[in-house]
Amino acid sequence: MNGAKVGFFSEIEKIMHGFGDVPNPLRMSVELMENLIKKELKEIIREAETVAEFRMSSKIDIEEIVFLLRRNKFKLRRIYKCLETKALGSKIEKDASEEIISQRNSKNERNLIHFVKALEELDTFGDLVDFCKEEGEPDLARVDRLLRLEKVSRDLDSARYEAFAKARTVRFSCAKQKFAQWALSGSELSSNITELAWLALDFLAFEAIGQIVDTSFLLRKTDHTTDSIQQRMPSLTSNPGFPSVYFGNAGLTCAGLLGKPLTPDEIIR
Repeated sequence: MNGAKVGFFSEIEKIMHGFGDVPNPLRMSVELMENLIKKELKEIIREAETVAEFRMSSKIDIEEIVFLLRRNKFKLRRIYKCLETKALGSKIEKDASEEIISQRNSKNERNLIHFVKALEELDTFGDLVDFCKEEGEPDLARVDRLLRLEKVSRDLDSARYEAFAKARTVRFSCAKQKFAQWALSGSELSSNITELAWLALDFLAFEAIGQIVDTSFLLRKTDHTTDSIQQRMPSLTSNPGFPSVYFGNAGLTCAGLLGKPLTPDEIIR
């Protein structure tokens, strides 16, 4: 797909901050992250094209994305919850004003129904659908991330907290056409991708940044814990019901881990 060069430097900078990096991440780190995410997106789209061809479909839809994520039930659940939240917001809007039912409202609800049908096609016994709808098995990676971000927010004053909160709302889908042009630029990949599939790709790009930042801080914490005995000490559990979820070792402060920007070396290792 040809076109003017576009980028998401500013958005990725904010998303990285929303996941716990400093308010102004290192330029080289943001540029590296942008390249990594773009490469990952192209690989996902390339694999989705193959699935679409196998299904004898002329376009990439949510069915292709669901198939690619079939072994990652937690990511499927997160997409479901995202679509469910959008649909619930639409329902509240409709209840508040029965006279005006926007196309956007009905579209959000249709997207959720379509996603569930795609899950049902793949999941004959309904286990995957039930998993996405219920909160039985905890998503420990997500809980751990939320705990880390909660720790970050404790040390912020009102102005910095407002900036941090706004950064956590930034998504690629805020500029849909730009996102598609950026993801497909410099390639011969199909541009026949449905809006719902693009929503899922937006989510996967966002989650990829989160996963890289999560891993980078985890490795940084490991590097700071040099005492071999301390490394083997039990973590401080935040909830006895979920002993694998921790705040970290007692001697390690939040500022010690999160006060410095992530470096390119921390991101790629």
